[in-house]
Amino acid sequence: MQISGAKRWRVYGPTRPAPMYRDIEFDDTPPENPIDEFTLYAGDVLHVPRGWWHAASASTGQPSLHLTCGLSTHTGIDLLTWLVDRLRDEHALRADLPRPDDHDGRAAWSRKVTKLITERLRSPSVVETYFTARDAAYGTRGGFSLPYAVREQLPADHRLPVRMTAPRAVVHHAEQAVVLEAAEQRWTLAAQTAPLVDLLCTGQPTTLGSLAEAADITVEQAAGLIGRLTRSGIVAVGER
Repeated sequence: MQISGAKRWRVYGPTRPAPMYRDIEFDDTPPENPIDEFTLYAGDVLHVPRGWWHAASASTGQPSLHLTCGLSTHTGIDLLTWLVDRLRDEHALRADLPRPDDHDGRAAWSRKVTKLITERLRSPSVVETYFTARDAAYGTRGGFSLPYAVREQLPADHRLPVRMTAPRAVVHHAEQAVVLEAAEQRWTLAAQTAPLVDLLCTGQPTTLGSLAEAADITVEQAAGLIGRLTRSGIVAVGER
């Protein structure tokens, strides 16, 4: 985004499809000729696709300021890395590898591992499960909650401001319970608290009283639950 002044841009296009930060091949020679040249003025926005070479320059002696934001996407490599971590629950993959001279053992190991990985990848929900897991592992956006974060209990004050600091928290509803996952943590809560959890996970600021009312519980009970989540770092209280 061009903030002030103007800047001349040249866009050259890619030399390697979908390059990655951690890659096996790097091309440090840009294409010889740009595919487009233009000038951005204050308020203009430019999107440069991943891997596209580009260059920007301001006019000599003229102030110019632009803001660059990088957007991280998910790739097949990311999914496979996540899948390998989940495969730690398989004994066959935790066990020692067969020795190089154990030909039968190596063949059996290869068949077993191929079957395990293929079964996981063939699951129709593997991509959806991956994205849900990434959301549940996503971090928090600050919130000090002082002095409440260092107290054993929150005050049962219905006006106390409350907000979720984990923007991509995941909620699973079941008959007897509701499961909240955020910032690589998991809580299994009574099903009655589901409306409270749903309200909290909208990301909108609320109050202890509103949360208690949503779940039809007392403010004291809501304070106990929100206190636990505050000490876990996914909820901020007392901040507007």
